[in-house]
Amino acid sequence: MLILAKDLEKVKGLEREEWEKWADVKDDFLGDIRPRVMEMVRRLLESGMEIEVNDLIGSDRWQHNYVRSTYRNGSYRRNLLTSYGYIQNIKVPRVREGGIESTVLPKYKRRSTEIDEQVLNMFLAGVSTRRVDEVLESLIGGKGNISATTVTKIAKRLNRYVAIYHNRRLNDDYLYLILDGIYLNTKSPIHKRRRVVLVCYGIKKDGSRELIDFELAGHGESENAWVKFLNRMYHRGLKGEHLRLATIDGNKGLRNALDYVYPQVKVQRCWAHKLRNVSNKLPKRLRDVCVNEARGIYSQANYDDAVYVFKKWSAKWKVMEPEAVKCIEDDLEELLNFYEQPEPLRIKLRTTNIIERVFREVRRRTRPMSCFNNRASVERIIFAILTRQNKLWEGKPLIKNFSKLTQNT
Repeated sequence: MLILAKDLEKVKGLEREEWEKWADVKDDFLGDIRPRVMEMVRRLLESGMEIEVNDLIGSDRWQHNYVRSTYRNGSYRRNLLTSYGYIQNIKVPRVREGGIESTVLPKYKRRSTEIDEQVLNMFLAGVSTRRVDEVLESLIGGKGNISATTVTKIAKRLNRYVAIYHNRRLNDDYLYLILDGIYLNTKSPIHKRRRVVLVCYGIKKDGSRELIDFELAGHGESENAWVKFLNRMYHRGLKGEHLRLATIDGNKGLRNALDYVYPQVKVQRCWAHKLRNVSNKLPKRLRDVCVNEARGIYSQANYDDAVYVFKKWSAKWKVMEPEAVKCIEDDLEELLNFYEQPEPLRIKLRTTNIIERVFREVRRRTRPMSCFNNRASVERIIFAILTRQNKLWEGKPLIKNFSKLTQNT
């Protein structure tokens, strides 16, 4: 046992000695490794371009060759932003006649492909165009010189993916839709104007969630705008054969559009929007009391109890505030359609809050952008936000045992 204890102390002593040595050198090592790697990359680039010149000319430097195609003509310096850092003063050879189509360092290339991919991923992840350079600086250990304009140019590569997203085939396996719109400022040829982005959120048979599509409408949330949007999804495959409910706000154009495109689908009016409408019809001194009592209508265990609570609420407030009571009474049937769905789903379906949470992220991302320059820039940012959200939802159903719940109803 004594021998083992001594050996153990000896091992610990060696480990401590090695750690102390590493502690002495690690700061210098970490501080020196990036410049050394950047210098090595610079030399590799220069060597590669020198080999390309030798192949073009047909001879090495200082070698006499009477059948050469051209001659060297000095060099110039270029900089390149890479994932290793900002490499400066790269020696680029020139020739007298013609030019060099370099594959090592193509003309006008100022960033490596990896940097463009990182910038695009940061844009998709929610980093604003003005902060990309700041984040990139911490990654590559130096100033990246990526302006907001450069980020926008890189982000234009998304245009192709936006088109694919808008035209992809849709599976007709959705049970529930939630529809709403969000307004953003955009520039027109004459002045700034507010335009609405129509968005459709869907819940599938297996409980998976998806932001199905969006569209920048030309003239607000009109019936024609919603019909066009829904009709495009219909002809791409969303026939609505399995749809059970569509949750909407109080927009009449959207309501009429649903009747036109999906006439068989029941509509659920959003309680959050409805209670705001009720609140607007009440004097300030009565708002809290009346609205809080109205919330008891949708908090009941079943449809019959909800109707009973509404009648009690109506009898109390109809004399004092008839307009507020009428506001709910006119749409009561559609306000209570969610009771036909499984109980765990009701809280999700009685409002458009699910899609409103996505809109909060849209507002967060677009707040620094006081106004969008054109339609394409709006579509790119909305596509980035919706795509990121869809990825976050992958493999995460709305609730557990969703399929069993919906099969039993």
